[in-house]
Amino acid sequence: MRLTVTELKLFLRDPASTIVTLALPVAIVVVFGVIAHPGDNTDPILTYFPTMALCLGLAQLALNLTPTTLAGYREKGILRRMSTTPMPPWRVLAAQLSIGLIVAAVAVVLVIVVGHFGFRFELPRQVPGFLAAIVLSCTALFAVGLLVAALAPSQRVATGIGVGLFFVSLVFGGVFMPAETLPPFLLDIGDYTPLGAAMQSLRASWGGTMPAPLHLGVLGGYTIVAGALAARVFRWE
Repeated sequence: MRLTVTELKLFLRDPASTIVTLALPVAIVVVFGVIAHPGDNTDPILTYFPTMALCLGLAQLALNLTPTTLAGYREKGILRRMSTTPMPPWRVLAAQLSIGLIVAAVAVVLVIVVGHFGFRFELPRQVPGFLAAIVLSCTALFAVGLLVAALAPSQRVATGIGVGLFFVSLVFGGVFMPAETLPPFLLDIGDYTPLGAAMQSLRASWGGTMPAPLHLGVLGGYTIVAGALAARVFRWE
């Protein structure tokens, strides 16, 4: 708990982190709310805007910021000092995941409140499905990010891998463009990526249907496999 609180303080002291993960999703909702006039439109495409904003913020935090931070700790010798304490590796990773879940919860509240009360975006209709989708989306994306952090030998390498995964995920995950406009083969590939499964699960639950078992299964698979590998191959130095 102490490690989680300390890491959260460090996160909040970094303006770039809060801007990317909290302010950017809200700004996206505001921009598209002004353009789309959702209160006067019932087109299903409108579920794309708030879910895209959430997924963009989550991916930035999980795939870019978290690997870079942990790899930087290793490079500066901070993790080596931690290794002399009784702190096991999984607790270090769990602290980062806890921060991700906290930030994600704040981002979800901001996007829903600003989108609904400011621009009349509809609220998520399938609440249990939405909660399951957002939790599994967070754990899956962070499991991948933590695996990158565990394997990357330096901060620069972690940043490069994270940025590469981020942009590839945006293309195949239906974040750059709505799924309705993507070729079928891209959709098929995106179904098996963590960001693609997250995007489709959130859109489905926002529109009123339960997320597809395939997408929830993919997210759960990434959470278990990547998370276990990250804890197993984690290196203090």
